[in-house]
Amino acid sequence: MLKFPLLRWLWAMFAALLVGHVIGLVLWVQRDVPRDSGVWRQFDLNGEANLAAWFESFIILTCAALVLLLASHARESGAALAHRWTALSAVLLLMSMDEASQLHDMFTGPLRRGLEIDFGVFYFAWLIPAVAFLAFFAWYFAPLALTLPAAIRNRLLAAFGIYFGGAIVVEMVSGFAVEYGRKSTPYLTVLTFEETCEIAGMLLVVGAFFAFVRLVQPRTVIDLGGAGGTVALSSAEAAATLDENKNTF
Repeated sequence: MLKFPLLRWLWAMFAALLVGHVIGLVLWVQRDVPRDSGVWRQFDLNGEANLAAWFESFIILTCAALVLLLASHARESGAALAHRWTALSAVLLLMSMDEASQLHDMFTGPLRRGLEIDFGVFYFAWLIPAVAFLAFFAWYFAPLALTLPAAIRNRLLAAFGIYFGGAIVVEMVSGFAVEYGRKSTPYLTVLTFEETCEIAGMLLVVGAFFAFVRLVQPRTVIDLGGAGGTVALSSAEAAATLDENKNTF
């Protein structure tokens, strides 16, 4: 069996990026060192076309690949909701593309001007369509979540809660904090917390989906999970869970 502790390395890389991000902000605020050029630009978790943006995009892409494996397994087993696994993989792929290219920011300027928004909850106006899409996807994928083992479902709900809590809720808070200035401590603190929630949340999502892949495909010969790729179910519990859900998953 080929083993590589991917999750451990991803968490370590995230820690390094976060430290570099904070150092870059401190240098920018206290010594006026540019954060949009030089080595510190690569650590800017809120930046574009840099190492940090690639890292978050890669995490989401990894998640999309894991869900695609689950979709393949669901199709082979004739599960009724197999098409929703495929749809979820496609959504995650689009999220990965957006993270790398910041496509959602294209909505901010036109919506902000059209709605005459100064500051507040929807200052980052891309949140308006994002909330609508999130509500739709929550409704669409809810039946899929109900077919999951309780341990996996709880992990995914917590992980997605952290991710979207950062991407949506904390982003709304930053719409107020930005009034203090983009170089202010309140705004930069909220911004850093937001990005931390997004990356940490998606890493937890990857860990949960990897655990589920291992559960439904125990003969998988590539172990990329390390310590984070396990799930607290005994063999008997796993077999019973799969038997209970064989007609839905």
